[in-house]
Amino acid sequence: AAIAGLQIPALNLDVAPLPVGLDAQGVPVVPRHDVGWYAASALPGQGSNIVFWGHVLRWRDTPQIAAPFERIHELPRGADVLIPTADGRRHRYRVTQQIEVQPVTTSYLLPTPFERVTLVSCIGDNVIVDGTLTKALRLVTLAEPAR
Repeated sequence: AAIAGLQIPALNLDVAPLPVGLDAQGVPVVPRHDVGWYAASALPGQGSNIVFWGHVLRWRDTPQIAAPFERIHELPRGADVLIPTADGRRHRYRVTQQIEVQPVTTSYLLPTPFERVTLVSCIGDNVIVDGTLTKALRLVTLAEPAR
């Protein structure tokens, strides 16, 4: 069933992700104020990688609107990640790890032979360096089905 939401109670995050893809250069299309669900990735229950991405910084022209993943670096291991689907089910996952990767490392976007949720964002401490916006690293948060 289609993804109807992404909920992360520890962050008070409850959003309806937008289906997105890659641009002509193969770069992920990240919505300004929303979470994107990578439409080429799996759906809950398909037994593979379910990928979402979102910004961590607020936009200068809309500083009153929080970035959806601005606090994602605070997620502890074991935190719930919930994905409601259009059929009324709510799939539950638990955070297992957070890793820092270079933007050219795209293996975390690929299908997996097991179900997991992958949340991709920039890393707050590395986004602005000496007042300049950088894209040096990504924070990848992984969650596995809760048993």
